[in-house]
Amino acid sequence: MRRLLDRVPQGTFAIGVGLLLNGLTAYAFITISSRDLGSEAYSPVAMLWAMSFLLGIGVFLPLEQETARLVASRRSQGLGGGPVLRTASLLGASMAVVLVVAALVAAPWAVDALFAGETWLFVGLLLVVVGLGCAHLAKGLLAGSGRFGSYAWYLIGEGGGRLALLLVVLFTTEAVGPYGLVIGLAPLVGLAVALPGRRPLVLAGPPAPLGELARSVSALTVASIGVAFLVNVSPIAVEVLADDSQRAESGRFLNALLVARIPLFFFQAVQASLLPRLASLAGISSFDELWRVLRRLVALVGLLGVAAVLLASALGPLAVEVAFGAEFAVEAGDMALLTASSALLMVALSFAQGLIACQAQGWMACSWMAGVAAFPLAVASGGELFLRVERGLLIAALVAMVAMGSLLMVRLRALGVSLGHVRANPRDPM
Repeated sequence: MRRLLDRVPQGTFAIGVGLLLNGLTAYAFITISSRDLGSEAYSPVAMLWAMSFLLGIGVFLPLEQETARLVASRRSQGLGGGPVLRTASLLGASMAVVLVVAALVAAPWAVDALFAGETWLFVGLLLVVVGLGCAHLAKGLLAGSGRFGSYAWYLIGEGGGRLALLLVVLFTTEAVGPYGLVIGLAPLVGLAVALPGRRPLVLAGPPAPLGELARSVSALTVASIGVAFLVNVSPIAVEVLADDSQRAESGRFLNALLVARIPLFFFQAVQASLLPRLASLAGISSFDELWRVLRRLVALVGLLGVAAVLLASALGPLAVEVAFGAEFAVEAGDMALLTASSALLMVALSFAQGLIACQAQGWMACSWMAGVAAFPLAVASGGELFLRVERGLLIAALVAMVAMGSLLMVRLRALGVSLGHVRANPRDPM
């Protein structure tokens, strides 16, 4: 067990606890608010909730990743990350301003079309833009500095703050609009919990050019779009491909997918802690050790993926029925294929962190786009509805994983790494 745990990056378990509590509070928020408001009134709130995830993953997560990489790389060399924070703040503020201006221009349409005329939900959207921009920047700084406990406290504070604000709304008003403020203010509550009282994070160091950071974030944004597509496209594909007698199938497929994606949800903890470690090794040109760390982790992820597939085959259908009801029942084969695609995505994401650490963000983005292109080709070959989409998802994840792994090995060979057996490097800074 100790040998297995040694393969997991430092900070994974702390962030994992934060993710678990954040996920539980998110589930509580969705359950309580949907029951309190009813399906019709809850729909615009759900729209804001979905848009917050889109903004976080598609826009601001790349900023977090590049900030974490640069800060961790400098930290391994004994250099301060203050200039990185200033440059990343400037870039993040520019992104937030563009989004806020675009939202204000679209406000006359958005308030009615997206938020059912609820102006305060639109205000919540503006708060989400500002809050998530600040939060992802702070999380990148915390992860790059090795402050994984504070990272976890952000997750706990965000989820707990959202739930506490929801309770205030429940006992003070019956209006829909304040739910937007709950969603919009939650990231700021998380920051208030995570940052005060911590040791200084910002130290002096050499300049961090804005152009270099912007190019890297642009490539990471393309990659984030590709990941978001592969993670979210399959229920939409079921809806599009279904005939008139299969209109209820997309909901059944989505519920099965939610259960199959549980390993992928917790893999976020590995992602957040893995990139700083690999970037630290890259910062001191310890690429042999970087390959050793990544190879050991990928082997562990693959083993856990196989176990997850077997468990999903045996218990997945029962879990879906217990969670969502007998009318959403699926076959064991469906759960196995969906969980297998999640396992392949976890391996691909592991390779992706290696490419980011080796400053090959463009290659990483191309790999995700290859997976995106493979999905419609795999789905087009016909067959039973669920099987078509599951096959497409599996092949798309496989293509992305193989492309990512191959390009990473090319990059490492160019850096002088022997891809056979390598020994541990005592200079490992983390």
